[in-house]
Amino acid sequence: MKAILPRLLTVLAAALLFSSCQKEEKAYPVPPKGNALNAQVSIGEDYETQVYFSLTSGQVASNKYRDWDLAFTTGAENSELWMNGGKGTLIYASGKTDFAAAIDKNTIPGNAWLYDNPSGLSGASGLGLLQDKGHIGEVLVVNDGEGNLYKVQVTSASATEYKLQVAPLAATTGTAVTLTKDDKYNHVYYSFAKGAIQVEPLKTDWDFLFTRYRHVYYKYNPDGSDMLYAVNGVLTNPYKTVAGDDSTKSYDFNAFSKADAESFTLYPNVDVIGFDWKQVNINTSQYTVNPKAVFVVKDQKDVLWKIHFVSFNDAQGKKGNPQFEYQNFN
Repeated sequence: MKAILPRLLTVLAAALLFSSCQKEEKAYPVPPKGNALNAQVSIGEDYETQVYFSLTSGQVASNKYRDWDLAFTTGAENSELWMNGGKGTLIYASGKTDFAAAIDKNTIPGNAWLYDNPSGLSGASGLGLLQDKGHIGEVLVVNDGEGNLYKVQVTSASATEYKLQVAPLAATTGTAVTLTKDDKYNHVYYSFAKGAIQVEPLKTDWDFLFTRYRHVYYKYNPDGSDMLYAVNGVLTNPYKTVAGDDSTKSYDFNAFSKADAESFTLYPNVDVIGFDWKQVNINTSQYTVNPKAVFVVKDQKDVLWKIHFVSFNDAQGKKGNPQFEYQNFN
C-alpha cells in the first residue's frame, strides 16, 4: 500500500498497547461452561509493553513493542516481510539490485513508501509475497520510524531460511544475516539494534496480542491518499484463529448466547477486535470502554469464546490496564 509519506499519527481516540521480551506469566484455569473469567493485563501508562494472552492459560508473555523492526513469515511455501507499524516503519522498494549503489533519500517520492494492511492476511503486507512480487534481490530502504534509514536486501528466501544483507543507508557494504524459519512460530523477527530476536511465544500458546500497531484509513485524506494512525488494540493470532463482532448492535454480555455467537461471521483478519472498543475524552484524557460490544473468537481448537471489555484502567484509575471478561460455550 502507498500513501503520502506518513507522519505516523498517534490517535488520541485510539487505545495504546504493547510488546517485548518474553516473560512467563501466571496461568488462568479454563472456565467451565456457564462461568465467565475476568482478566486484566498491564501495558503501562506509557503503552510501551505488549502482552500475549491465551484464553485457556491467561497471560503467557510480554515485551516491548519497539523491540523489533521486521517480521518474516516462517511458512515453507511463502515468504513475506511485515513491518513494525507501531513504530511507524516504512519501506521503499528501490528497484536496484546493486547493494553498493547510492540511494539519495531526498529523491524518494513521498507516495512511494510502502506499509502493511493491518488485516495481517497472507499477501497483505506492503511488499506482498516476496517471491511473487520480484523483491528477492531488490535493495529495500527501511525507515524504522525513529529517524533511521537502512538498506535491506533479501538475497534469498527458501523453505527453511532467509538470507539478508543489512546496512545503514549510506553504507556500500552490508552485514550478512541468516534468519532460520521455524514454523512452531508465526514469525522470525529482526531488529536493527539487536539482530535476530524471538518476540512471540509458540504460535499454539496464545490467542491474541495487546499491542501498538498501525491502522490505515484508506483514501481518507482530501487528496485521496491514505491516513495512517498508530493505535493500541488487540490483534488475534494469525494461526487458526478467527474473530467477529457486530458493531451495529449492543449486547448484554451475560445474556449473549451460543446462538448469538454462531450468528456472527468470523474472519481471519487479525485486527477484528482492534482498538475502538475504547474511547478517550479529549478534555480529560480519560478512557472509557463500551461493555456492550461483544466479540466472538474461535481458537485453534475450535472452541468458541465471547469477550467484552469492562475497563481500561486499574483500581487506582491508571490507564493502560485493560480489563475484560471472557467465557467459552463448550
